[in-house]
This record gives sequence, C-alpha cells and structure tokens, in this order.
Amino acid sequence: MKEVMTAYYTEAFTSDKPKAWVTSGAPVELLLAAGVIPIFPENYGAMIGARHMGGDLCSAAGDMGFDDCVCSYARSTIASTERGEGPLGALPAPDLLLACNNGCGTMFKWFEVLSRRFDVPLLFFDTPYCAGVPTPQDRAYLVRQLERILCDLGDILGEEVDRDRLWETLQVSSDTAKLWVKIQELRRAHPSPLNSPDMFLHMALIVTLRGTDTAYDYYQDMLAQVGERVERGEGAVENERYRLLWDHIPPWYALRDFFDFCAEQGACFAVDTYTNVWQGEFDLARPLESLAECYQTVMPNLRLPLRASMYVDYIRDYDIDGYVIHSNHSCKSYCLGEYEIARRITAETGVRGIILEADMVDPKFYSEAQIKQMITAFLESLD
Repeated sequence: MKEVMTAYYTEAFTSDKPKAWVTSGAPVELLLAAGVIPIFPENYGAMIGARHMGGDLCSAAGDMGFDDCVCSYARSTIASTERGEGPLGALPAPDLLLACNNGCGTMFKWFEVLSRRFDVPLLFFDTPYCAGVPTPQDRAYLVRQLERILCDLGDILGEEVDRDRLWETLQVSSDTAKLWVKIQELRRAHPSPLNSPDMFLHMALIVTLRGTDTAYDYYQDMLAQVGERVERGEGAVENERYRLLWDHIPPWYALRDFFDFCAEQGACFAVDTYTNVWQGEFDLARPLESLAECYQTVMPNLRLPLRASMYVDYIRDYDIDGYVIHSNHSCKSYCLGEYEIARRITAETGVRGIILEADMVDPKFYSEAQIKQMITAFLESLD
C-alpha cells in the first residue's frame, strides 16, 4: 500500500501530464482514458485527518471565511492549498476539475471555489436522486452529460478522447470492482478476516486508482491473502465476540484509537457501508449507459427506504450483532435520515445500535471519553 500510494503521488507531483482534481464519486475513467492524472482532494483530506493536521487546517479555513458547518474535507484541503501545508505540502495545481454530486451537493460548491482559485475549467456531472433503477429520462440525461464531458475534455486537451481506450479502462475498472466485492464478501466468515479500519486503508486504491492495472493487481493479491486468512480461521480481532456494522466515513484522526479500543473488547466491524460504495461494474455492451447507471445509483444518492433495506441486508448477510452509525458533522446529506434508518433496521431485524456524533477530519467535534463510554455501555448491552 505504501509503495503504491507513494508512486501515485510521486507521479502526480512530478509528471508533465495534465492533472485534474476530481471528486471520489465522479467518473474518473473518463480522465484516465484521456491520459489525465486524477487527484482526489477527499483522499488528501483523509490523509490530513490521519496525520492529525485537520484541526489546524480547519481552523485556518475558518480564518478564510469558511464556517465550521462546511465539509471538513473541503475546509482542510482549501486551507492546505492556501498555506502550502499538508502531509505532502500542497497538492499540485490542477489543469481542470471534474465534480459529481452523487455524494452530496457540497461537491459542486467546493469545486467552484477551486475553479476560481486556480482559474481552470470545471466539468460537472449532475446525478439526479435515484429511486433504485434509473428512469429512461435519467439515463438519457446522464448519457448526454457524459458525451458533453468527453467533448469538453477533448477541447481542453486539444485531442479527442480515444473511445477504445475508454472502453478498456471501463473493463479494468469493472474487473477491479468485482475483486473488491469478493474481498468484502469474505468478511462474512466467522471470525471475520478483516476489520473496517483495514478496509478504510485498503480502499485508497479503489478510490484513486480504479481503472488501472495497478489497482487490479493489488486487489488480486489482497483477495488471495484474505482467502488464506479465512481458510486458517484467522480473524482480524482476537477472540471475536461481537460482529458490528459501521456506517459512514470514520474519524480519521482517531482511526486506530477508536477501533483498537473496540477490538480490545472483542468487537469486530465485519461490514461497513462506506467501503461498500465502490462496487461499480460496467456492461461493455452499453458502456456509457452502464457508466451513467453506476454513478447514479451509489448508496448516498438513493432514497432512504432503499438505503435502509441495504443496511438490513448487511446485518443479515454478515450475521451482525449491533450497528454503530457515525453522525458526521461534515456530511449532512449522507447523515440525513440516520435516526429513521436506525429505527427501520431495529424494527426489521431486532438488532440494536447507537449513533455517535463526531467529524471525519476536524477533531473538535470528537469527545474521546464520551464515545468510549458509549461504546462500552453498548457492547455490555449486547451480552
């Protein structure tokens, strides 16, 4: 992981290829097919949080006029750009931007700020809220946008995007997603061979490098290794007593502290909603339509009853004893309806859970003592 991500960022910082900043839920395959290096500010925001730099950078963003109610990924990376600070300094300046609103509406406003800051074009993919299966009208609207983005990319780069190369990229991306799904399914074993913090770290490639042979090869190796763990009966948590579901982005600054604390009490997060977002498989017989459907139907862009039913399926498929929902201060659209989802989960399965309030990057919203006290009491209630 370290070698792969170091190579990725080294190329991003040193290559003469055009670079694009892109949101994690945008169709990055278009950029890869065009020979553009994608750079993900959200991934960098997670690194900022994990390196305990989020507090200072979010505070600096406040001095720039960005209120605490703004996404901490946005605040921390905007401040990183302005101050030249971060795990690797400031990210290399983009030649263009690609944003999508299937995760939240903040993406477009955030990238508007970046477009003005860097004076570069912003390409935007608008994904209507989905009731489950895209309507014919949605599908046509989305495909028109993809065609427009491809044309705009050609105009910006001075060369048309090679459609054959795009189809090849989609195939690799789809094959990589299939490996990721198989790895997730192995977590159903007792004991679970992987804990959610493992997946939060290993998801870096499915975000930043999906559509590349590097990611495909990486997950082939990972699938084999995890399969061996299952065969040996080796669990991620010693003496697994409780199998839990985690919902939402983790608090990156407390990743090990929080999940190690849970593991010490025998709690393994055998499934999570966040890393299960990356399941895009494409039908190459209808590539653009399939691409459109994939990016419209990611979990945060689905209606609440569909999201709740997904949680119920996870609880049943992974034999879950309880769930922990992170009410993330930074992610209002993702968190919308969490209490209703919790009510539906418990009503349908009898499985209970708790909702913890914190933030993914800004530590000022995280109370370590309070959260550990809540987790301890919750796990005792499961006995």
